Amino acid sequence: MVKMKKSIILLFVLSCSLFLSACDYEYYLYHDHIRKETEVEKIELIRYNVSAENSSTEKHVFDSSNLEIIETLETKDIDQFLVELSEIGGLSSKLEEVLDFPCGKGIRITYIDRGFTIITVTGENDNESIFVGHYDDSENIEGYYSIAWQEMIDDFKELINDYFSSQFS
Repeated sequence: MVKMKKSIILLFVLSCSLFLSACDYEYYLYHDHIRKETEVEKIELIRYNVSAENSSTEKHVFDSSNLEIIETLETKDIDQFLVELSEIGGLSSKLEEVLDFPCGKGIRITYIDRGFTIITVTGENDNESIFVGHYDDSENIEGYYSIAWQEMIDDFKELINDYFSSQFS
């Protein structure tokens, strides 16, 4: 009877360990807590013109000379855009990081404290990746992630196409 109880407890502990190690991760393009102490000033549709081959040897370095502003979102649309942007994502297993710098077309969210968030989509041969980077007012990286999650990328492109006249192709 004692051996049976020990076996059940051991099986329970192993099952819990397996369950906890198989947990999913949350990936969302935007969170309300990104810059709690400040507000969004503007959102711009941008193109960050750098390729993986020509990127800086110092990863995460933001170079404003590579930034092209295509269009600015109307102020009246900012709040609703951020609500919809914060819904893009979900739970997934840990995904491999594919980029450590912005590249391609996307948005720049600029905050009143002059910090900003860049979200870009880049792709070659039907393999697209999305980069999300948070920068301070001196253009230093505060945090980033990038993944190749096609559903998230498609939702992001659709949101851009809904709010900006310049469309993602």
